[in-house]
Amino acid sequence: MDNTKVQESAKETLIRVREESISLGISVYSDFVGLAHNEFDNYEINFSNYGYLEYCLFADCLNLFNDYGYNPLTQIIDELEEE
Repeated sequence: MDNTKVQESAKETLIRVREESISLGISVYSDFVGLAHNEFDNYEINFSNYGYLEYCLFADCLNLFNDYGYNPLTQIIDELEEE
């Protein structure tokens, strides 16, 4: 698979999750970014505000680790955070 296409697909997923998180008023995207970057010691996500859709969005993000790997995914996150 073309590496450029892989990054575009992961980036599109993260952009979709970010936009849906904003419209839902829930922190799925920021929870995932915090977890992916290990920004905090003992980082914990409060899933009590998550519903079915939020769990599905978070699962989409977690699947990106499986599909693309840690380093490429964190580079894509960094690009999105710089925009």
